[in-house]
Order: sequence, then C-alpha cells, then structure tokens
Amino acid sequence: MSLSTTASAARYLLPGIVAGVVGFAFSRLMIEPLIGQAVEYEAQRAHVEGELLGTGHDHGHELFSRAVQSNVGAAVGITVFAVVMGVLFAVAYAVVRSVVARRGLVIHPAGLALLVAAGMFVAVAAIPGMKYPANPPGVGLDDTAAARTSSFLAIVVVSVACAGIALAVGLAGSRRWGGWAASVVAVGGYLAAMVGAMLLLPEFHEVPEPLAGPDGLVLPGFPGELLAEFRLYSLIAQALMWLTIGATFGCLTRLTGQPRFTPTTGRDSVTVPG
Repeated sequence: MSLSTTASAARYLLPGIVAGVVGFAFSRLMIEPLIGQAVEYEAQRAHVEGELLGTGHDHGHELFSRAVQSNVGAAVGITVFAVVMGVLFAVAYAVVRSVVARRGLVIHPAGLALLVAAGMFVAVAAIPGMKYPANPPGVGLDDTAAARTSSFLAIVVVSVACAGIALAVGLAGSRRWGGWAASVVAVGGYLAAMVGAMLLLPEFHEVPEPLAGPDGLVLPGFPGELLAEFRLYSLIAQALMWLTIGATFGCLTRLTGQPRFTPTTGRDSVTVPG
C-alpha cells in the first residue's frame, strides 16, 4: 500500500475512531448511569403494572447482561457510528472545500474542518433533536418505534438537504449581496424550511405518566430531571463527537498535506507541510 493511500485511509477512518473512543468515554461516565436509572424505573413500572392488572410480571431473559451491553455493546456501537459519521464528514469536507476554493475563497484547512463539523452537528443532531430528542429506555411505546424511527430519519434527511441548499445559496449570493446578507438569507431559509418540516412531521408524546391504583398514586411518572439530563448529555455527546472528528481531521490534513486550489491558475496544486 502506497504512502498516499495510507494517508487517505487514515484521514477517512482515524477521525471516526478517535471520536468513537472519546464518545464512549463520555457516554460511560455521564450517560450510562442515567440509562441504569431508566432501566430500573422501567422494570419497576412493569412490575407495578403487572400487579395492578393481576397478571404478574415476567422478567424475561436478557441475551446479554447489562455489563456487556454498557461496555462491549456500547463501545462497538458508538465507535461504528462515529466511523460512519467520520467518513461522511470527509466526503462533505471534500465537497465544501472544492466549492469554496472554486469561488476564490481562502480558508485554513483546520478552520474549514471545524466549520464543516459544526455544520454537520447542527444539521444531523441539533436541529433534528429539537423535534425528536433522544429518549432513555422506558420512554416511548413499542407500537410506535417504527414510526418514530422513520420520522427521525426523515427530518435528518430534510435537514441535511436543506443545509446543503442553504450553503449553495449562501456561496452563490455572497458576491451579489455580500457575505453577511447572503448568510442571513441562507440561514433564514434553512430555519424556515426546518420549522415547516417540524410542523408537518408527527408528534410523539410518550413519556410515562403516573400510575394510580385503588388506593391512590402507586408509582410517579418518569422522572423529569432524569429525562432532561439524558437529553442534554446525549446532545453534548453528539457535539463532542463532531468536534473530535473535525479537530482530528484538521490535524491530519495539516500533517499529510492536501490539494490547495490556486485561483490564478484554476487548478489544484498540492501543498506538503515542511
């Protein structure tokens, strides 16, 4: 394998691997205890519901223990997801760099990497999360799982598509209206489109309510503080992942060199750091 091929593979895969390690460490420290509390509430609620209905509660059999799920399962899942997002980031970076360079704009590679990472965080996680925030175990009905998944994927696709259109509009209009005006139009159009999409997509309000029996309240509803903390830390985990991907990619670009567009010739030339 040639040096250039190795460098290219590292640039595509290493940011996601590093982000996966960082994301798992954060998740294991901050999110896993919340998942444990949510699982305990879910089990307690199932037990209480079984007693109220007189059917008892079957604890079932877990294929993998909680220890395996929270360590091996979480590590593999988070790392694979981060690697996939890292590859998509590299593709997006290449497209944005090409478009920006052909308009004669000069942006430092590391700065551009962080900007692209921030944009992808907003388009993939932050804005879709406003409509469909992350939920811990025990929140959400089994019957609506497919509908919730398809709705979330739909808003992510719409968000990414609208973000791409907004970027194209902003770059195209920067020479005609100026940078600030073009940015306002692009961002305003993106936000307006996303508000419309959020209004059209279905709502899901499935946080467990309190359980009452013949003698009054038996079990309170799902803890609001736990739900809020889980959603906050899940969003922070996403931000941390995209920041790590952008920063790692920027460092690799600096170390390995990258094609740099030269406006005077209209061609790509390679700059290797010395």
